[in-house]
Amino acid sequence: MTADWGIVFGLTGIGVGLLSLVYARTQAIHARRQADAAYVATSLQLQREMSDRINKARMELMRDPAAAKMYLAAIPELARLVPEGSDLDTIVMIRNAIDGLQDMYFLRKRSIVDGHHWRSWTSSFAVIVRMPIARPIFDNAVARDALDPEFVAFLRPLFDGQLLADPRDSDPAPLI
Repeated sequence: MTADWGIVFGLTGIGVGLLSLVYARTQAIHARRQADAAYVATSLQLQREMSDRINKARMELMRDPAAAKMYLAAIPELARLVPEGSDLDTIVMIRNAIDGLQDMYFLRKRSIVDGHHWRSWTSSFAVIVRMPIARPIFDNAVARDALDPEFVAFLRPLFDGQLLADPRDSDPAPLI
């Protein structure tokens, strides 16, 4: 019995072709994962840099007495809570904490932030909301649409003495 070498080479070619397709598909999946990770890393870096710029602007506002006075005059609810002649350190610190928790909320929702970081932020913030000035700062940010509505709905119960839920337990957001 003689083998038909054309059939043998043809079947071998088909087998090698199928293996190549599997290999190429596997490489494509890994390349996509790397691209997604690079996108997330770049997005996080960009957001961090923008947050730093906002924080710097707030610090400049706080240190300029004339600007601080005009800022408080524009927000009478806060002006009543800040003693005359004092600076805006407390307002800026609380607002930065709110913004930081908002960032942590969305990172936790996307499963980027681990549980121990999440618990650290939320337990620290649970004390901050008991400060008399915290609610007016939060309400001012909400009134100016400076916070994401989803985050506002998430955080509001904490101001009413309730515990915060873990956003990771809700429907996870896609990475991109």
